[in-house]
Amino acid sequence: METEKDVAAKQAGHLHDYYGRTSVDRGHFHTFVGSTDTETPVANGHVHNYANETRVAENHTHLMTGTSGLQVSVLMGHVHRLSGRTTVNDNHSHSYEVFTGYQRPPRNVRRRGWPAGVQVNAEQEGTEVKPRPRFRFRKPTEK
Repeated sequence: METEKDVAAKQAGHLHDYYGRTSVDRGHFHTFVGSTDTETPVANGHVHNYANETRVAENHTHLMTGTSGLQVSVLMGHVHRLSGRTTVNDNHSHSYEVFTGYQRPPRNVRRRGWPAGVQVNAEQEGTEVKPRPRFRFRKPTEK
């Protein structure tokens, strides 16, 4: 049975976006974009699974699947290295090697915020929070 701590840990997950281009083989290359899956804990850190399809070049595409390397610490967080070979299509494959972008929360997970009804910076409990005034910018009238 999952505890509240286990559920919170799953919700606190993150993923990474990535983009790049493959090697040139048979006179062409492919570009690709994607997002990793949420992290999988391993010894010494975590990794991410990824899967995407390249963009069309020379009337065909390739699939890219794999597991990222361990996290690499950078100034504002961490990134991961993705490298491997695409599937074989049209009698050839391509190699790729990129680093992901910074970590971000999954889009389908609610970010923590203030619970409904909580008044931030209200001086007294009975104080109503008034909506902010709307500013309208109009051209000055000629006199």
